[in-house]
Amino acid sequence: MSDETESKPARKAPVAALAGSGVAIGAALLAVFISTSSKKDKTDPAATDGGEMVSVQSTGTESAPQTPPATSDTPGVDGVTATTDGAISYSDASLTFSAALPPGAETDKVLAPLRKQALEMLAEYKKNAAADLAERKRIGAMEMQWELQIEWKQLAKAGNLVSLEGTTYEFTGGAHGMGTTAGHIARVDTGEELTFQSMLIASRAPSPALTIAICEGLKTEKMARIQSATIYDEPIVCAGATANLKTEEAAYALAPSNEAGKFGGLYVFYDPYAVGSYAEGAYTLTIPQQVFAEDLKPEFKKLFGGTAPKLPEN
Repeated sequence: MSDETESKPARKAPVAALAGSGVAIGAALLAVFISTSSKKDKTDPAATDGGEMVSVQSTGTESAPQTPPATSDTPGVDGVTATTDGAISYSDASLTFSAALPPGAETDKVLAPLRKQALEMLAEYKKNAAADLAERKRIGAMEMQWELQIEWKQLAKAGNLVSLEGTTYEFTGGAHGMGTTAGHIARVDTGEELTFQSMLIASRAPSPALTIAICEGLKTEKMARIQSATIYDEPIVCAGATANLKTEEAAYALAPSNEAGKFGGLYVFYDPYAVGSYAEGAYTLTIPQQVFAEDLKPEFKKLFGGTAPKLPEN
């Protein structure tokens, strides 16, 4: 992967409750997107129609010659080609699909699983979108083209760890689209995925200091956006039996730092509906590394320092 820290991808449309035949399908596939450490291969591939092709275009800015295209062996996506650094795109009457990843070799230990996952999702969505379109035609319902967008961007790198943020947006024929944000922390040399919680000393995960920082950060953002420190009209409670701050429903990614080669803190992502209505949108919180520095395991403590920039909301 590139050592260069990249900017945050554009925020996709917020999560919404979907009506129609695509609800269960979309929810299941979004779970696959979030669980990027899954090693299970798909065994129910989608068949492709003759003449439909997936095109892959370079998104890198480097001028070095690219590796010649190689045919993907992903089950159920015949005709897919992939360059070393590319963006996957596909479109037919039932589905439009795109997936973008940071520049990197096809064998990159971190990027390869994310690329494979995107292709697997394409196969699933292609099959199910075609079935949905056929059913709509059969019953005389309004035809709708499904949409799926995936984007991963590198946020920061320190030592042997890299942090990425992923956004996905899907529309499967409901009232409006559904957006999700995920974090991905991995070892550069092996691709092993880590959770932020696993980087903390077991007895301090999650630490009270981190929980309070997330809670107070959310209160601040709520006051700025809706002028009320509430979750569904109830006052935000940080801890205890009546706590309504769902830290387990948040996604986490390590933030860059103003110090080279360091992580400056933690980004905490709440999708719509997790801590507020659809209309409120998503929340992104920036937690300084000083908040949890003493709770980190020794092998990770040395990777943190400096100050993390705040990610802009879109």
